[in-house]
Amino acid sequence: MNKKLGILIVLVWFVFIAKVHAEEVSVTNGIELQKALVNTSENRIIRLEPGEYIGAFTINRPLHLIGEEGAKLVGQKNGNVLTIEADDVTVEGLQIEGSGSQNAGIYVKGNRSIIQKNIIEDVFHGIYAKDSYGHRLENNVITSFQGSSNHKGYGIYLVNAPNSVASSNFIYDTQDGIYVSYSDFCEIRGNQMVRARYGVHTMDSRTVLIAQNKVRESVNGLMIMQSNEVFILANSFYLNTKIDGAGMFIFDTFDSKISSNLMQGNFKGILLENAKRNTFEFNTFIGNHTGLELRKASEENTIYLNNFYHNTRQIISDKKNINFFSKDKYGNYFDDHGSLNLNNDELVDYAYKSGDVFYNMTSEEPYLSIFYQSPAVQLWNMIEQYTPMPSDSYVIDESPLVKPAPVSWNDGKSEKAFFSNPTFNMMQIVTFLFVFIGSMFILLKLGRGKHEI
Repeated sequence: MNKKLGILIVLVWFVFIAKVHAEEVSVTNGIELQKALVNTSENRIIRLEPGEYIGAFTINRPLHLIGEEGAKLVGQKNGNVLTIEADDVTVEGLQIEGSGSQNAGIYVKGNRSIIQKNIIEDVFHGIYAKDSYGHRLENNVITSFQGSSNHKGYGIYLVNAPNSVASSNFIYDTQDGIYVSYSDFCEIRGNQMVRARYGVHTMDSRTVLIAQNKVRESVNGLMIMQSNEVFILANSFYLNTKIDGAGMFIFDTFDSKISSNLMQGNFKGILLENAKRNTFEFNTFIGNHTGLELRKASEENTIYLNNFYHNTRQIISDKKNINFFSKDKYGNYFDDHGSLNLNNDELVDYAYKSGDVFYNMTSEEPYLSIFYQSPAVQLWNMIEQYTPMPSDSYVIDESPLVKPAPVSWNDGKSEKAFFSNPTFNMMQIVTFLFVFIGSMFILLKLGRGKHEI
């Protein structure tokens, strides 16, 4: 009896192994691929050997399409190269190129697709998922049509595609890197985007996580529009320097959290317009023309524990805005603010004011901005805090920090390793006043001498 049972188990095992091997089909050209897509049963693997597969291909049943190195789907510049109509399809390891002028490398209509480790180029949109949900788009390299004269689409385009994740993709030379439209509960994590109009663009979406992405050389690193409850965490935005561009442009956006992001060398670090009830904390602004700008109707935002270094303008705001620049008695750190701290606590003893005399002068005469961060201007701003000099300050931080807020960047390095807190002692102030008064006396004397001649 035991012997018969053993023989039965062995036979079942061999049948199972044979079935598993039969689940995989290899193809070598476009004709074989078209036949395999039509005739292969559900949940099988279609493996593409190296070579070009010319045509437009459609997947209408659950399966795993995998390419060996050198396997390339080549569209005929008309329509989508690969269309996914079925649920639970995986596409990986392919090179894809040659879509129509308004089409995609991969167009997804089925649910729960996994698209990973593909190279998609010379297409309008890279991956376009519409009216479906639950996708995982990971570790792809995507670019649009080559050449500056060609109209470009989006690297990843999610339209009414909620509960989707785009992670660890490298996207370059597209109109937008990742565009999330009418798609709630999505996650955009760990992507790199270069030379886009907008790195990540959201529209009419709720509860979206945007974390650990890097965007450079674009107009706006992020363009967040008409969205609620967006969580923007630990991203880096570099060298987005076009006029009116920004590391982040947050427009018509409410009840969101923006934390631990790095804005470095942009025209504007973060730009707000009609953005309300958002929280900004532990962000770092370094070397931007403007660190943080709050345009009209940007109110009830809480802005605290952020660090501002070497920005030509640290913070500017529309004069009608009312925002909160401290929370639980902690404000922000400004490297152009002195560190007078007689009671030896964590806060500077006098408020930080943005909209000072020098700011107003540069607004009227922009060329004066070349003197920003010069010792004379820094001392002037510090003296202004103690004197009733005429000023039109729209931002007042009543609790500025003596030292930078403790922020660690993604590589584990702390800001403290790169920056120190500029301080001014009384001797420096006296020296500045002495030089200033002496200079004025000399100028007046010279002017009087010329008049007498």
